[in-house]
Order: sequence, then C-alpha cells, then structure tokens
Amino acid sequence: MKFENINELLASLLLWITTNTEYNNINFKPNLEFITQKELSTLVCERPCEIMAYTPPNPKNKIFLVDTLKPLTNVCDRGILLHELIHVFQNYSKKFNNFEERTKKHMREMEALVNHNRFLSTYGKKILYSNGFAGKLKSNTKDNLYC
Repeated sequence: MKFENINELLASLLLWITTNTEYNNINFKPNLEFITQKELSTLVCERPCEIMAYTPPNPKNKIFLVDTLKPLTNVCDRGILLHELIHVFQNYSKKFNNFEERTKKHMREMEALVNHNRFLSTYGKKILYSNGFAGKLKSNTKDNLYC
C-alpha cells in the first residue's frame, strides 16, 4: 500500500487500530516528531541504546521516531509507528493504570507487541521480541520474514 503523506498513513493506521482492537474512540491527534537516534537514546535511555521509537506518558499524544525510519514506504517501519500509536491509545484510556508501575509498563508493551505482530502478519511479516521488547534483526536480506 502506498501513502502520499504522513496524515494519510496515520488515518490508515488509526482505522486499523479502531477496527482490530478494543480501542474504538480516537480523541486525540498524534503528534509525531522525527529525531536522530542519538537524541532519542539520550532522551529515553540517558546513554547509547538501540531505541527506535518512544511514546512518553506526557504529552499523551507525542510519538518520537528515529529519523531513519520510513513508515510511508516500509511496512516494518509502519509497524513501529502502529506500535507507538497503541501506546497513545493506552495513554488516553489509562489502560493498566491500576497496576504497579513495572507491571503496567510490561502489560502496555506486551499489548502493543501483540498488535504490532497482528498488523505485520497481514503483510507476511513479524517481529522478534524478547524480555518484553521488540528486537531488530540484523540482516542484509531484503525478503526476510522478520522485520
């Protein structure tokens, strides 16, 4: 599927989420910001790390993406954006807020990972994940099952 601009892609991803998950009320406008990987790792990890995207608890609609991601043209990168949009829905619905902080983070991440994989499966792709986080397969192969 080809998208002309980021707003068209966001509309498509929001439609997928509201059709395929329990989140059916869009009461926000996503606020995307593309930044360098170094800036993102400093912001989130406070040291070098392999993070590619992040949705902070506040502002609830903010999504940071590494500027090398190409969600308009790459389905794997599109899946990363969908994953972060799930976190925005979680922020607004206060999903898992009645859990202890560590459990809440784990539950939020697992729900996003499951939906991330469901989305990618419609394109014949999937993600690897371990210890509650998605991993990027380091491979030069173009036609890989894994993102």
